[in-house]
Amino acid sequence: MQPQDRSLPIYEVADKVVAELGNVGRLVLSAPTGSGKTTQVPQILLEAGCAGDGQILVLQPRRLATRLVASRVAQELGTQLGQIVGYQTRHESRQGPDTKILFLTEGLFLRRLLSSPHLSGIGAVAIDEFHERTIAADLSLGLCRHLQATGRPDLRLVVMSATLDTEVLSQWLDCAALHAQGRSFPVDIDYAPGRPEAPVWVRAEHALRRWLQTGKPGHILVFMPGSFEIRRCLEAFVSTAKQSEGGFDVFPLYGGLPPDQQDLAVAPGERRKVIVSTNVAETSITIDDIGCVIDSGLARVARYDPTRGVNALLIQKISLASAQQRAGRAGRTAPGTCLRLWPESEAHARPPHDAPEIERVDLVEAMLLLAAFGIDPSQQASFRWLDPPPVERFDRARELLRQLGALDAEDGLTPIGQAMVDIPAHPRLARMLSLAHERGVGERGCVWAALVAERDICQRPLASRYRNIPDSGWPSDLAARAAAWDQARRSRFDSRRCDTLGLNAGACREVNRTVDQFRRWMKNLAPPSDPQNNSSGGHDEDQILARCLLAAFLDHVALRRSPDTRLCEMDGRRRVTLDRDSVVGDSQTLVAVQLREVEASRAEGGGVHTIASLATAIESGWIAEEAQAVVSSSSQLVWDEEERAVFEIQGQRFGALLLDEHRRRAANSVQAAQLIVDRLLNGQLRFDRWDDAVDAWLARARCVAEWFPERSLSTYDEDDLAIIIAETVGEASRWGAVRQAPILDHLRHALSWEDQQFVEEMAPERIRLPTGHGMRIVYTPGQPPRGRAKIQDLYDVSETPQVAGGRIRLLLEILAPNFRPAQVTDDLPGFWKRTYPELKKELKRRYPKHEWR
Repeated sequence: MQPQDRSLPIYEVADKVVAELGNVGRLVLSAPTGSGKTTQVPQILLEAGCAGDGQILVLQPRRLATRLVASRVAQELGTQLGQIVGYQTRHESRQGPDTKILFLTEGLFLRRLLSSPHLSGIGAVAIDEFHERTIAADLSLGLCRHLQATGRPDLRLVVMSATLDTEVLSQWLDCAALHAQGRSFPVDIDYAPGRPEAPVWVRAEHALRRWLQTGKPGHILVFMPGSFEIRRCLEAFVSTAKQSEGGFDVFPLYGGLPPDQQDLAVAPGERRKVIVSTNVAETSITIDDIGCVIDSGLARVARYDPTRGVNALLIQKISLASAQQRAGRAGRTAPGTCLRLWPESEAHARPPHDAPEIERVDLVEAMLLLAAFGIDPSQQASFRWLDPPPVERFDRARELLRQLGALDAEDGLTPIGQAMVDIPAHPRLARMLSLAHERGVGERGCVWAALVAERDICQRPLASRYRNIPDSGWPSDLAARAAAWDQARRSRFDSRRCDTLGLNAGACREVNRTVDQFRRWMKNLAPPSDPQNNSSGGHDEDQILARCLLAAFLDHVALRRSPDTRLCEMDGRRRVTLDRDSVVGDSQTLVAVQLREVEASRAEGGGVHTIASLATAIESGWIAEEAQAVVSSSSQLVWDEEERAVFEIQGQRFGALLLDEHRRRAANSVQAAQLIVDRLLNGQLRFDRWDDAVDAWLARARCVAEWFPERSLSTYDEDDLAIIIAETVGEASRWGAVRQAPILDHLRHALSWEDQQFVEEMAPERIRLPTGHGMRIVYTPGQPPRGRAKIQDLYDVSETPQVAGGRIRLLLEILAPNFRPAQVTDDLPGFWKRTYPELKKELKRRYPKHEWR
């Protein structure tokens, strides 16, 4: 059986491909769109016998491309699909005992490796579209290279791509890099951004009208990020088709479509058609006679979704390389045009290439898979990454897998982890599904897991308030969605019925496919040995499922401190707000699958808030049962401002969250007293008898310690005060028991009797003047002591008064008869000699009745 189209450019390097595989066993092949690499390389390998008696596996990143390319190759070889050429995706399989070329998705290839670590019966593996750098492709490449270096040196490996840095990859693989020329025509690039605030499907419809007015021939290929945008385009394009001369047919193209509808989009035909596709049409799939490409510049890209704690497809701008790939679709058979729905100024602002998926997604799935192979992915010696992720990301993945019970302390796979590996879902959902099966609620658990795994089925949550849920149902947004989805299923996902329910029919169908996939997996499991549920469904099943969900999302537990508010507290002291549309109601403890950040309105205080949605009520006691290793008993002392006393709060602690707290007045203890001490030290409390005399004593003692450093007196610094106040409070747990304490006595007794007397002598409170009046001395550490006296009281004082045994002179405030300072000086003799004579004249004139010497 011979390949059909030897005129394609790929055949210029066919002999080199065969030779390199024979010599080295692996190669890198770069070939642009139109070269025939995807369809012809597998045929070249088959014809040359590169796989020996084994099968040739061709890995594709998308299900749609997997099936369509397999169909194309089977057609070229003149055989029915499922015979010599077959394919396998998550939901479909067409293959048989005679299949020599099998197209399959990267994820299924990894599953095959798990079941057959040495790839028995496989002679060659071709990884196509490697430039997309999915994490599954990176893992497949690393595992194949590992296999070649260990048990399968005869395995042939081809890495293919339209746009690829072949030098880096060929060096990493230690093999040759071949390049085949493409076959394409010029494509004119034009920018038609339209109004930036308009939805992308509206801008696409304007661009389509603009193109149709040119009268140029050819089909039109429109790139949209997802099925929702595609459906809106179809609605807009129908009216355009009616107004267009000659009309045209409109076809959607995306992975979730039934196969017969996908075939209609790519089938040849004379009537003009508009194909609205996701990025599945960028590469691999051949669509003939495209004259115009309308590019939204957007795509749904795999990225870690922190709102759900799983990897998801999120919309983002495409790279320049992807934009070039899309534009090239208009130049396959003749010159064409590409209309880009973004400003030309963005052309060079976009990244040159898409970041590898390993930089965008979490590594939990990858780490669990490699653990099943006995490989530590964080150790380069164990597994060679093309682009090694930072070790910290592996640490986070390891922490979650241990929390889920998948890894032991030595990072070995546990029986729980082995069960999770066998489930085709994110490890969180795998844990939930395995528990649901063990506990006899697997059928309904598949629905809950699919609702988490796929996009939300609700279009208008408020409009579809799940009116048919019994009042006795377990409070859960997932239970509510499951009931709504079941109604849609009974109508066979009729669009009108789904709209009435406020549901997205396409999303409901996606959930249905995933439910079927999960249930097919469960059929291969042994019946649960001790199911917890023997009911016919409803409340009891949902309560058990709530516990299964908790085990999978332990780090998403939230507590409501008051039934009057939607504010919740999570571990790590995170504050979140329960979604206003949640059916969880007044439940105090819940687990929220989805956490999303939103910008709050001005009325809500502005800033960014975290909203907890897809919530399910749980009982706090379940946490200890589902996560015994991370729940501990706790006792905490807290200050009650209203009671002015210390209270003890006892309960179970889950991380930073306190569960089932019990509050009582604390017994007297040093620990309880410390809370009072802390408040005294920071000024929140003050002894009733802490008066001016206390402050004066502290100032005097500190000054004496400063003037006589050789005596090593206490300076009453923070440490000294903390000790003295703690001794004063003792073990009291109530403020009322100590607020009247004689604090001055406690402060004085911190010094010996001898030192107390020394302070009294060196820093007296008052000095007696010749007139018999006492002059009060004010002490401030770091400054000279100050005294205040009327001029008449100082007539018989010839020298400046001193303290500290004559070491320190006072700074005198000499007062006029009106008690205002007439002079401030520490040189009293100089004052009498130089200043007083003139001052006396002025003061005597103003106060003649006073004595003036």
